[in-house]
Amino acid sequence: MSAGPGGHYLVLGAGGLGCPALLGLVSAGAAAITIVDHDVVDASNLQRQVLYTTADVGMAKVDAAKVRLRSRDPRLHVRALRLRLDATNLAPLLAAQPPGTIVLECSDAPDLKFMVNDTCLAGQLPLVVGGVQRWRGQVQAVQRGHACLRCMFEGPPPTELQEPCSLVGVMGAAAGLLGFWMAQLAVALHAGEPVAGTLWAIDTRTLLPQQMRPRPRPDCPACGAARST
Repeated sequence: MSAGPGGHYLVLGAGGLGCPALLGLVSAGAAAITIVDHDVVDASNLQRQVLYTTADVGMAKVDAAKVRLRSRDPRLHVRALRLRLDATNLAPLLAAQPPGTIVLECSDAPDLKFMVNDTCLAGQLPLVVGGVQRWRGQVQAVQRGHACLRCMFEGPPPTELQEPCSLVGVMGAAAGLLGFWMAQLAVALHAGEPVAGTLWAIDTRTLLPQQMRPRPRPDCPACGAARST
C-alpha cells in the first residue's frame, strides 16, 4: 500500500515506537514527514531505536532521523522539530499542519497521549496512538465518529503509578512490531480505510493479539464534545 503523493505525517516522538513507524511510513511511500522530539540519541536505547547507530550518540534524534530517512528516499520532504511538547505548544503545532495530515503519537508519556487525543479530535486531525512497555503494547487509530483513547481508558494513570520505559524496559522487537503497526494504520487512514475506533493489543511472548471495538462513550469529554460540534 502506498501513501501516495502529498501524504503528510506528523510523528510525535522519535524513540522506540517512532523509529520503526518512520521507517514504515517511508517504505509505504510517504511524501512528507514532520518529526517532533526534544531528546538526543543515547547509546543505552539503540536496541529499540533502530534508526540510529553509535555514530549518532549525542545528536538530536530529529536531526539523526532526518539524515537516515533522506538517505533511504532523497525525494522525501522531512521537517525536523526539536521541541518538548506540552500544553502550551501542542495546539499551535497541530493547528499549523496542512490539510490531510495524519498524526502518530509515539511518545512514552501517558499524559501527552491523552492531550494529543483530545487536541486532534478538536482539530479534526486523524491520529494513530501507540504504547509499549516490556513485551506488551497496543495501537489505536482515532478519528471523529469512532471510539477514542478516552473511550477506552478515560484518562492516564496517576503520576505515581506511571512506569517510565527507562525503569521497566522495552523489548526491542516489541517496539518494532508496534511501531510498524502504527505506520500501517496511519497509511490506512490516509487511504480512507475504516480502521478508526479499534484497539489492538498484543503480548509478544505469546503473539496472541486482542481486538476491542467499543462504541463511543456518550459522555466522553474528548470525542463526545467533538461529535457535538
